[in-house]
Amino acid sequence: MRYSRGITSSALIIGMFLLLFFYAIGPSPLLAYEVVSVTQGGELLGSIKYKGEAPVNQSHPVNNNPDFCGSTVQEETFIVNPDNKGLENVVISIQGVQSGMKPPSPTLVIENRHCHFVPHLQAAMVGDSYEIRNADPVLHNTHLHLEETTLMNVAMPPGGKNIKKTLSQAGVVNVRCDAHKFMHGWLLVFDNPYFAVTDKDGNFEIKNVPAGHYTLKTWSEDGKPATQSVDVAASGATVELTVKK
Repeated sequence: MRYSRGITSSALIIGMFLLLFFYAIGPSPLLAYEVVSVTQGGELLGSIKYKGEAPVNQSHPVNNNPDFCGSTVQEETFIVNPDNKGLENVVISIQGVQSGMKPPSPTLVIENRHCHFVPHLQAAMVGDSYEIRNADPVLHNTHLHLEETTLMNVAMPPGGKNIKKTLSQAGVVNVRCDAHKFMHGWLLVFDNPYFAVTDKDGNFEIKNVPAGHYTLKTWSEDGKPATQSVDVAASGATVELTVKK
C-alpha cells in the first residue's frame, strides 16, 4: 500500500514538473508553422491604389541636430505614385497559413540614415534576425515597441557597433528614436512567410501559396486595415487582385 502511494506521489510530482516545464518553454513546436513541400502552389499578384487625392504628409520641426537633420522633417505615411496612384509601404498578409514553403529567413536592417529609419517599413517572420545600424554622425537611439512593451532600446553613437537580435513575437512593431521625436518606422512580424510589402508602384507578389480559401489582410500606416477573401487553386494559377484604399 505504501509502495503504491509512493508511486502515485512520484508520478504526481513528475507530472507537475513536466507541466511547469512546458509552460516555461511556451507553446509546443507542433503548433508552430510547419515547412512542407508546395508543388502546385498558387501565386498572388496585385496592386494597392489610392483613391482620390493623397493627403499631404505632416512636417515636424527639428530641435535636436538641425545642422545635420535639417530644420524640418516630413513624415512618410503616404507615398503615392503620381502616375498610377500606387501606394507604397502597404503590407499584405495571408492569415491562418499553418504549413507551406520554407521561409527565406533574411536578416533585416534597421538603419539610422540622415535622421530617418531606412527602410521606413519592413515585414518579417518570427525567427528572423534584424540588425540595427547608425550611418549618421550624430547620436541616435533605436527604440522598438510592441504595443506597450519595449522589445529593444539601444543607444547608437556615431561609428558604434551594429546590434543584431532575433524576432520572437508576431505583431506590429513601432520603431522610434527618443533623441529625435520625428523619427519613426515600422516592422510587421508574422507567424507564417506569406506576406509582402508594396513597392513604389503599389505592386505586391506572394508566391508558392498552398491551395485553399484564405483571408487576405492589408495594413498601412494610416491606420485603416482591410480584409478580403481569396481562393487559391492547386494548379499554380495566378490570382490577380487590385485593392483600393
